[in-house]
Amino acid sequence: MNVPDAADSGPGPGREDGLQVLRRAAAALDEIATAPGRLRMVDIGAGLGLAKSTARRLLVALTDVGFVELDDAGRYHLGDRLVGLAGADGSRLAALARPVIERVALVTGETVDLSVLRGRQMWFIDQIESAHRLRAVSAVGGRFPLHDTANGKAALALLGPDRAEIPDGLRGELAQVGRTGIAYDRDEHTAGISAAGIAARLCGQVVAISVPAPTERFLAAEDVIVAALREAAAAPVWDAR
Repeated sequence: MNVPDAADSGPGPGREDGLQVLRRAAAALDEIATAPGRLRMVDIGAGLGLAKSTARRLLVALTDVGFVELDDAGRYHLGDRLVGLAGADGSRLAALARPVIERVALVTGETVDLSVLRGRQMWFIDQIESAHRLRAVSAVGGRFPLHDTANGKAALALLGPDRAEIPDGLRGELAQVGRTGIAYDRDEHTAGISAAGIAARLCGQVVAISVPAPTERFLAAEDVIVAALREAAAAPVWDAR
């Protein structure tokens, strides 16, 4: 019989301290990813509610391991090491889902985005642009919020209703997304642009496919877009539910 090591026998103060450091590091990376090149140490510390000395130790440690970089103006960016790891992971997910989004693009004729949940944002990892002269385009590598985007709402609905950061006003909408499988952004994130989206798990991660379009054209083609997304949701590439 294996006897657990004392360090693994329970939560204990040391283990809790380690978890707190990891949570702070993840939160700091989220802050930097949301506003790359715009935040100084004092901004990040204030955003996370940390003392100046705690923020300094955390950011020095993240810099030492290559997860963040400090520019000449004293502002933080995600580091090459972290970007490289995330990029490799994003490329793998994009390759697996590429045939699915190609099919959605063929059926709808609209831009199709593939994104993955990262912290409190959806990170865009692939896109097929519409051939329409007037079209919705978001840069691959960009990050969008969760609460006012079709891909973000789809991801939140997939995660379930117990996430503490979900505003009360959104819970009813997410419950409907959970029933129908389709999330909508109707001129919420960007005026004049609407979108529908689905979310699924791929290699254990929450990914979303969304179809944005100018609102007038979206409304005219909504049934076609939703049907294409339902077909995509049934693709065999996703993790077993």
